[in-house]
Amino acid sequence: SVTPLNSMLSSFCRNCSVGPLSLGTDEQLVIITNNNNNIRFLFIMHFYIIPSPIGNLDDITLRALKVLSEVDFVVVEKKSSIKKILNKYDLNIEKIISYTDKSNEKDREVIKEMILSGKSGGLMSDAGMPLISDPGYKLINTMIENNIDIIPLPGPTSLISALVASGLPTNNFSFKGFLPRKSLEIIKIISSSQKLKTTLIFFESPKRILNTLELLNSTFGKNVRVCIAKEISKIHENFLRGTPDQVLEQLHADPDLQKGEFVLLLSFLEEDLNLELADDLYENLNNSLSISEISKVASNITGANKNLLYERFLSFSKKS
Repeated sequence: SVTPLNSMLSSFCRNCSVGPLSLGTDEQLVIITNNNNNIRFLFIMHFYIIPSPIGNLDDITLRALKVLSEVDFVVVEKKSSIKKILNKYDLNIEKIISYTDKSNEKDREVIKEMILSGKSGGLMSDAGMPLISDPGYKLINTMIENNIDIIPLPGPTSLISALVASGLPTNNFSFKGFLPRKSLEIIKIISSSQKLKTTLIFFESPKRILNTLELLNSTFGKNVRVCIAKEISKIHENFLRGTPDQVLEQLHADPDLQKGEFVLLLSFLEEDLNLELADDLYENLNNSLSISEISKVASNITGANKNLLYERFLSFSKKS
């Protein structure tokens, strides 16, 4: 909106008239004139955050298509991804700029200067909402630091689609990005979040999904409910729900289910014990006591079942 800017300009120029002129979807040009017929132009600079389909190209929004038809350039991680959309909808963009996790301050300065010079542009992900486990955080901050308006367009995102179809609680959830590779780190991040009583959402690789579920099964067993959202919005979209061992059984029964892109969601039962303290005790005592002794100590302190703790700590020792 140009209203605040109009008010600000009027306070500085009593004999000026200020009028906005629409240039595009969100672009605004403010024209300032005074009694001497001097004219000044002031552009309100924008940089768009443009979500893209996560599988089905028909999921792109009308507003995103309109913005893509008007901008001078788009920043993407892979040029091949956006070209599919441009070809499908017969769009042409003057310049496509590659921006990855390895892009540096010099790259961000080039993009910033294009906006400051009057060009219109935006950041678009390969799939889904930009910046969600995707490069762009530093670029957006560069724009903000230079008083460039950020306009985020709503659109597809796999984690929300997975959540609402998971059958797990949606009133409180936490997205944790990609799971770490090491087993103990996985257990630590899940256990530390367990006390929040929230549905946990992760991205996971198809190469590690079986090992991750086996780890969840040996560590948490029937105390956790799982949903695997596979290939959302694509032809082979599927949702696997149940305890870790139940989902494992489904995956082993059909190897084709093990392929694709996965969103992993977890929710603990309300009555489950918080095992974070027990895990801390194991981490501090495992070099001086046996697993059996640690289990007994942890059980006395936390009230958790000694046999459950023994099996849990045994899985730690095997995977560390």
